[in-house]
Amino acid sequence: MLKPGMKVPELQFPLIAGGSWVLQEGSKAQLRLISFYRGAFCGFCTRFMKQLNALHADFAELGIELAGVSVDPKDIASAWAESNGIDKVSVGYGLVREQINACGLFASHFTREGKELYFAEPALWLVRPDGELFLNIQSSVSCGRPDLNSILVGLKLLADQGFPTRGNA
Repeated sequence: MLKPGMKVPELQFPLIAGGSWVLQEGSKAQLRLISFYRGAFCGFCTRFMKQLNALHADFAELGIELAGVSVDPKDIASAWAESNGIDKVSVGYGLVREQINACGLFASHFTREGKELYFAEPALWLVRPDGELFLNIQSSVSCGRPDLNSILVGLKLLADQGFPTRGNA
């Protein structure tokens, strides 16, 4: 499992709005937040991403850029984002098994209605512009999401200290 202070693997995924989101490309953000979510089928993930979208301005005030990604194909991810009003978070699609494994994310695999599903379980990363992991919150179940309001309160305190790395001992 990745620890804070470690370099994260290269990460790139297509965006429903067009183009690609590339973690290793320069960003003016203090931190880049990536929410790995299970997919459009998951009600817990939908609620979490809607909350993240609603808190966009609070994160932006701290210099934090937001993105979310799942294994969903473009058509499903686009319809999901539109129907749920997720318009402030950069929504990616097409996360593949190799990326899930390289990132050390928990994953699930099962068959539903004759269709095989393989997806990443929820994770939340905050990454510095140089690719160093600042925060890693992972869950092996859909309902194990963190409280974004509490995270914001803590990040506001840590921003005054220059976002010191914690949890790397």
